[in-house]
Amino acid sequence: MKKRWKRRQIKGGEGTTLVELVVAMLLLGIIMTMIVGILSPAARLFLRMERLQRAQVILDNVILELQGIADNATGYVKIYPQGQQSPVGATGAGAGGMLEFINPDNYVMLISAEGCQATDILAGGAKIDSVEAVESGRLLARYYTRDVAGQTYQYADASGSPAARAVAAVFADDYYMGNYLEVTFSYPAGVSAGGGVACLEADVKLYSDKEKNNLVVQESVLLYLRYAAVRKDEVTAGDAVTPP
Repeated sequence: MKKRWKRRQIKGGEGTTLVELVVAMLLLGIIMTMIVGILSPAARLFLRMERLQRAQVILDNVILELQGIADNATGYVKIYPQGQQSPVGATGAGAGGMLEFINPDNYVMLISAEGCQATDILAGGAKIDSVEAVESGRLLARYYTRDVAGQTYQYADASGSPAARAVAAVFADDYYMGNYLEVTFSYPAGVSAGGGVACLEADVKLYSDKEKNNLVVQESVLLYLRYAAVRKDEVTAGDAVTPP
């Protein structure tokens, strides 16, 4: 007996229509837009807080370095007016961006975050090396040898180019993570020229731009001196080294 095979039609659900697909995509787009609208401000806030936290760590470490530097000041302390690039023939002021003092090794030190020109490195009056210009916004220490009388130091070599015994960036450029430092030193109220200095005030700021228009974080601190020192406003720097 032959078996009869019957054709059976499999009935299934109807497929999604193009209209339904378009509507579903529109709804998904609306939902995603709402989600992004909620998360985007939160993400921006998180990034802003993270950047602020990093900037605060940088600032705290700069302050620790400044406190350690001031701890070595002895003899006299001198502050140059804001924006003063060269100490040659310049008198001191009550506040400014460049700090000068004698360290325990009897070198004159200049501390600032205002940058400096390309500088020759001298030893015994002879050039032994040179360093490239340092841009503003980086904490910088420069060292100078005083003359025999111990009253002044020379800021340039025989050709008139800026010179120093040593130049040292306190931190590498990458350490600032794209930020720029500004430091303003000042004396406590009541400290006049020739008066004793027990501490200095420092207003330390970190900006996100080179022009220093966008302030990220700021702190004012006291920098205590370990050794006896007096405020000095007289001229302390000459302009050229006498050739050997």
